[in-house]
Amino acid sequence: MDLNIDILTKLFPDLITMVAQLGATGLLLFGFKKYLWKPMTAYLEKRAEAEDSALRMADEANKLAQVNLAHSEMNLSETSVQVNTMIEQGKEEARRIKEKLLSDAKAEADGKLDAARREIEHEKLQLRKDIEKEIIDVALVAAKRLMEDKVDIDHDRLQVQQIIKDVRN
Repeated sequence: MDLNIDILTKLFPDLITMVAQLGATGLLLFGFKKYLWKPMTAYLEKRAEAEDSALRMADEANKLAQVNLAHSEMNLSETSVQVNTMIEQGKEEARRIKEKLLSDAKAEADGKLDAARREIEHEKLQLRKDIEKEIIDVALVAAKRLMEDKVDIDHDRLQVQQIIKDVRN
């Protein structure tokens, strides 16, 4: 068996096939460049510009959002300080009002207590005067009766006891 393999013809195609293949490739390249290359590059450039524009707009929006965020944080901080100040002022005002109300209530209670004490002292004095007047009246009645019936000491004693009983009832 004889094996005759021509490796050289297998490695390199013949010249006509090679020229046909190169011509077809050139024709495809020419058609691609003429009909597809320019529209494709124009489309890709438009798309790149649109993406660039979108990125620029997103970047500007991001910067604006950062500025607005910083401004909002500053406003929030200022508002927080103002709210805390107002709360402290409210607490101070409430404490002052509480102290004033307590002071006024104490002064009013002290005034009423003093008035009640004066009233009690006045009534005590009036009662003393009334009691003294009653005692004087009783003594005068007793003296008058004793003068009318001047008998003896036992009889006078009984008369005074009777007068006291009459006065009690």
